[in-house]
Amino acid sequence: YYFSTIGESSPSAAEGSMSSSSLSAAGLTAMPPPLSSSEESKEIDPSSNIHNSTSALNSTPYLQSRLLHLRNDSQNLSTELTKKLATSRSGQSLLHIGPSLSTLPPDLSSLLEALSPLLSQVEQYESDNRGELDRLVGQGREVQCAVKKGEFSVQCAEIYQDLRGAEEVLRWKLVQKGDRKKKKKSGGNSTQIHEESVVRRGGYEQDIDVDDDDDDWSEDEAEEEFDHICSLERAAYTTLHLLQELQSSSADVSAMTTTPKKRTIQSSDGGGDENNDGSNNNNNNHNIANNNLPSLSDFSSNDNTLLNGVVLEKSRFLAKLAPRIRRLESDTAKCLVSTLEDLLVRVRSLMEDENDTAGVGGQGDGGNDAVYDDKQQRKRQHDELLLMIGHCLRGLALLGKGADAENAFARVAIMPIIRSKLSMGKLDEGGSRGECAGLFFLLDGIANTISTMYGSILRSSESMFTNETTGNVSKASSSSKMEVDLVTCGVWVPVATALMADPGIKMAIFSPGIANVLQANYSALDTFLSELASSLLRKSPHYEGLTQEEEEEEKTSVETGNFSQFYYRPSIKIDAIERAQTRLYAHPTTVEFSKRWNLPIYYQLRFAEFCKRLDKAVEGVCREGWAADVFTGNDSDGKKISDTFGFELPFFFELYDILLSMWKPDVYLRPLTHRFLRGVMQLIGRVLAFVKDGVDGKVQFGGTDQSEAGSDPSETSVVTPAYFWNERVEDVAVVAWELTILETCLTHDYLDYIANTVCPIDKASRQSTHNSSLELEEIRSLASEVLVECSQEFSPLVSQSWDTLIVDRLTKQCCIPLTAVKGVAATYRMTNRPPPSQASPFVASVLRPLKEFDTTFSSRTPPQIGDVWKQKIVEAVSSKYSVAVEDLIATVKRTEEALKSRKTRKMMAGGMSDGEKVKLQLLLDYR
Repeated sequence: YYFSTIGESSPSAAEGSMSSSSLSAAGLTAMPPPLSSSEESKEIDPSSNIHNSTSALNSTPYLQSRLLHLRNDSQNLSTELTKKLATSRSGQSLLHIGPSLSTLPPDLSSLLEALSPLLSQVEQYESDNRGELDRLVGQGREVQCAVKKGEFSVQCAEIYQDLRGAEEVLRWKLVQKGDRKKKKKSGGNSTQIHEESVVRRGGYEQDIDVDDDDDDWSEDEAEEEFDHICSLERAAYTTLHLLQELQSSSADVSAMTTTPKKRTIQSSDGGGDENNDGSNNNNNNHNIANNNLPSLSDFSSNDNTLLNGVVLEKSRFLAKLAPRIRRLESDTAKCLVSTLEDLLVRVRSLMEDENDTAGVGGQGDGGNDAVYDDKQQRKRQHDELLLMIGHCLRGLALLGKGADAENAFARVAIMPIIRSKLSMGKLDEGGSRGECAGLFFLLDGIANTISTMYGSILRSSESMFTNETTGNVSKASSSSKMEVDLVTCGVWVPVATALMADPGIKMAIFSPGIANVLQANYSALDTFLSELASSLLRKSPHYEGLTQEEEEEEKTSVETGNFSQFYYRPSIKIDAIERAQTRLYAHPTTVEFSKRWNLPIYYQLRFAEFCKRLDKAVEGVCREGWAADVFTGNDSDGKKISDTFGFELPFFFELYDILLSMWKPDVYLRPLTHRFLRGVMQLIGRVLAFVKDGVDGKVQFGGTDQSEAGSDPSETSVVTPAYFWNERVEDVAVVAWELTILETCLTHDYLDYIANTVCPIDKASRQSTHNSSLELEEIRSLASEVLVECSQEFSPLVSQSWDTLIVDRLTKQCCIPLTAVKGVAATYRMTNRPPPSQASPFVASVLRPLKEFDTTFSSRTPPQIGDVWKQKIVEAVSSKYSVAVEDLIATVKRTEEALKSRKTRKMMAGGMSDGEKVKLQLLLDYR
């Protein structure tokens, strides 16, 4: 770095300042320094042997040329170093000090010495600026705190103003009620009433025209009431805002009062806690150096005492208003509930008047116009009432008082209908006492009356508070709680409560003790509940669904001040009705209502009926055989079973009719599906056990029952001899064929019958099951698995019947004629009969039982059996015939050995021996 300075200095300065170290750093050969005069005189001493060339090297011209050469090298190296510094990031930071290396100080120490005063000044300047910044930030925080305090003051003033305004709205409601009562009592002194009401309102007077005309006062009163109900909804909004402000203030105070995390305390004067050692001080100094500069952006930090003071001041103000806010919340809710009840009463009166005048109609020439005008006026009143009820419902929903709205609707609108229609007399109407024959019509009447009178309110509420953006949602989300659910809590809950509260009605409906009555009651209520949402939310023809002429007239009636065409009309879609129905099923009242049914007892009663029918059929078969007429169903059902499925035995008619009757609409209940499936398996298992015992020879048919014979000695009946039916191949074959048909029916026709009952195909029936498509498919799959598993026990029993019983019995029958084989030898022994020319007569009767049986049951042989059973019979008979023939031939041989001499004489005479005739007969029998 020092070569450029050396190259630009004077020769004398260069000679004095250049050192051996600098030259060696530049990579040059060290040159001897110039000699002094005394030393030079010593060197010129003639006694020295120094060569003359030494003096030449020390001459001035040579040194000057050498110095010029060094200057050139230094210049080149300086230029090259500057280029390298210019291409590196660290070198560029040095080059900004000067244009070249020639301006740099000679060494680093001088650079540090030169920069030390500057650094001290910079540190002092930074310290002064830091202090000034702290002062400015402190003052800025004070200014911001003052601004925030002003904002909080404005907010507090607005909060107080909103509170006063909401209280004024509620006070106006009370004043109006008092004025109406006084007007009715005073008889029309409206001016005095108006002045008193102004005084009670605290001097706040609105422009209300008071007229002695009752009609004008009614119109003004109606308009004023409409505005006031809108103000009540705004008061609910205000109350909600005040409650949120109060909660936010409490949360801010709680956040300030929480204990903050401990942090290291740093002292501005370099000192610290007496317990801190030097290392901690160093860390503190290091943290101070690394800390960010103070800023106004961290004004909201928790340790800011100025802001905390402002927040606490606002919190204290709101704390003083908290009792009034809570009272405002309660009063607003009560006022909204009271207004809602009044509006519901007016809706009921309007609808009752509509029903009363519906049958009168217009009579005479101007009757139609009068009826039409009256209808339009009632429709306009209905629309206005519906709008006001919507304001009340939204206001209560804002305050989280949806339950109050639901209770008011149930108390004022629904309970009067229930009390007028629900009674023991109407419950038993159309039938005997305790049969509940009128339950279905009673529930249907309640649903229709509610839909007619309050259907528009229910549709408006459902449209306001349901979530239309959910689309296809799951069952859990679709059953979530709504702010106001009038369909579930306003209609279904009071109806269910009324049915469960009255002891007589509860006993008659839920615990009749008669299976048919209980099933009818459950079906009626299940149908009512499954169709409740659709029946309540469907459109009503009274005030909706206008004709085209009425719509055109509404459009032209704007000029007269009728804006009813712009009123909100709810649109209920199918998915909204499905969500409402899902909420009905998910409500706790529905769960409690379902628990009231004693369904296990109902199933036990029904299953006892099925078992009784089956036991009687088994007893009849054991007494009279498989052909006994034990079918107790309708003849048409028996003929259908015979023609459709091919059953032949009355016992299996009875069995299949029992299985079908379990799933009939007047027997089956959906919650008992698993029990009915289990009952099917138990009945089939009972029949299989009975058949298996008969196959094993454990069941005896026929005989005389001693108890029955002794009960009435005068009666004479034909007694069937006792026998085991497994010994009769015809019975075995018929039973095996019936089991084959039953197995096929269970896995096909009967499965479809159950599936159509449990998982209906049509859309209307599917809605009553309140199950999704996937759930219905799963139920169908489970029923199929149960029936397939149950039918797997048929095939082994059928195979045993054919492969064992039928084969053994037919083999024995076919082997009976084989006893005539031994008589062939006696036929020709010493009888002089001519040789045989045809087979023996018994041969044709050997396989006759097999042929006759095959001819009779060839069309009733199970497919899985095939012809193997015939081969087994033929093989067994052939084997026994072979043994009999071998024995006969052996006997003939022994006889021939004993009669050899006689045989020789006959042979010489040209005839056949007896043995040969026997063998020839056997050959003809074989062929």
